[in-house]
Amino acid sequence: MWPKFVKVFLTIFVLGTVSLYGFILLIDPYDSGRFGTRSIAGIVDEDPRTADVSRGRDPRFDSAVIGNSHGQLLDPNRLSAASGKHFVQLTIPGTGPREQLTLLHWFIRHHARIGAIVLVADPTWCTLDSSLPISNAFPFWLYGDSNFEYAFHALRTAALDRGWRRILLALGLRQPSDPAGYWDYELGRVWAFAPTIPEGFTPAAAVREPKQLFPAIERLRGVLSEHAIPFVIVFPPAFVTELPAASSQAAEITAECKGAFAHLAESHSGFIDFAVDGELARDPRNFMDATHYRAGVARQIEARIVAALAHTER
Repeated sequence: MWPKFVKVFLTIFVLGTVSLYGFILLIDPYDSGRFGTRSIAGIVDEDPRTADVSRGRDPRFDSAVIGNSHGQLLDPNRLSAASGKHFVQLTIPGTGPREQLTLLHWFIRHHARIGAIVLVADPTWCTLDSSLPISNAFPFWLYGDSNFEYAFHALRTAALDRGWRRILLALGLRQPSDPAGYWDYELGRVWAFAPTIPEGFTPAAAVREPKQLFPAIERLRGVLSEHAIPFVIVFPPAFVTELPAASSQAAEITAECKGAFAHLAESHSGFIDFAVDGELARDPRNFMDATHYRAGVARQIEARIVAALAHTER
């Protein structure tokens, strides 16, 4: 009795697992373009950690914005209209240089011609740790070159969920996620940022000649040395109290980090430094919180990006 039951149970379990695995590989839940069907267009996925797999290889786009939430408010549609290129948003909240370099590699791998890359490089890029530590889990296996690694990790609940969504999408029962990847974090939120500036607070804003190597920037330099890409680096704005105080060690590191970015940008489209003291940084109305700017500031950054790209193309 029991041996027969165990045999039937194991048979059903194995066949069920194999069937689920085959379903995942066939449906290609993340639209990775690896083993699955090519007949389903788009994804239903609001998590950019996985959705950007599809967006990063979409042939409708030749340009990308890469970064974390400090670049999220840059509108790819506005950038496209103003520059004549076709931008997609590939920013992912909570990521740092290691994840963003992975996204850059994925985008380059899937585009024979690239119009431009905009990297919104916040202070996480100024790390001196060569391991480029990460703060949040990231599915590197989704963006890697190895089909074996992808297949090894593919059998998971999240893949089944997204696979089912793609079936509903193919049947016309779901709407696809925005292929350009834009998400306005101001929507549905009430502005309530009311900070105070300590009396006598003086931030440092200098850009200095780097005396040390920054591992993340050096890895980026290696990528750009292999590809002729119009590349704009943006150091995003923050409220003045988030800028490093003058004469602090953080100020020295940040100044040299900016200097390293400026050197790197000399052979590309430019380095735009918004992380400086001034009217913008001291007006709370420009920020949702201490490090996330509002739409008016995003429009200013977009204009500077378009100008930098236009200058390169002259």
